[in-house]
Amino acid sequence: MTLAALFAAVALAGSGICRAGQAASSPSPTPPVQEEKKSVFSGSVGVALTNAYIFYGLVQDKDTPIAQPYLNLNLTLYEGEGFLNDVMFMLPLWSSIHDINLPAPTGSSNKAWFEFDISPGFMFTFAKKWTFMVSDYIYTSPGDYFATSHNLNLGLSYDDSDLLGAFALKPHFYFQQELSKHAGLAFEDGVPFSPDAPQGQYYEFGIGPGYTFGEKSTYPSSYGSWTTSVGGRYYRLGSTSAFYTNFSERDQGVFAWSIGAEF
Repeated sequence: MTLAALFAAVALAGSGICRAGQAASSPSPTPPVQEEKKSVFSGSVGVALTNAYIFYGLVQDKDTPIAQPYLNLNLTLYEGEGFLNDVMFMLPLWSSIHDINLPAPTGSSNKAWFEFDISPGFMFTFAKKWTFMVSDYIYTSPGDYFATSHNLNLGLSYDDSDLLGAFALKPHFYFQQELSKHAGLAFEDGVPFSPDAPQGQYYEFGIGPGYTFGEKSTYPSSYGSWTTSVGGRYYRLGSTSAFYTNFSERDQGVFAWSIGAEF
């Protein structure tokens, strides 16, 4: 009886008085919030629509609608806070599909499918701003316009967003070395795509400035992270490549609209 009276006194002394049908009880402790683990798998998918396709200074096709769908698959192998920040395995897939302005290969049933590329490789992020990439860039042609070519592909880029903000230039350097067959880089006596030409090399220094609109927008967030962009490039072609691939016209503009999603 003494314990019962004591319990009743404590209950009445609380800040709330129990109503009929309610039980007096102390609030249960809030369980700790566990951080959601980031998936080791990521990627992106989308398509670009453009008026011309120029491959390393060689005009493959132009003045026709061109669709270039892509699918990038990534697997994160390492993440850290030291000098090396990230190691990722990459598997990019890319195609170029259009109403080819070239003669159809004999017996080919995929005339519109000019190119399909796959480039398995690795990407390393270090010092938080630098990215190095190495891959085997494999060029294939379902339409049988050229033979399958393997190429050593290297890339180095720097993210200067913290330094220049919206005016970031994002400089990069790309290098490619033909390993087997030709990806259109080699010339023999001035003729491109020559099977007897020595293995070719490609060097590129460039920048990629841009501006993002609606960066903090969450509509429609339930459909994932989507991006659309409009861009253009100006090419001043070499005299030899212009003669053989662009009717000697050295100036060529390329405009593209793309839409894609990340996952």
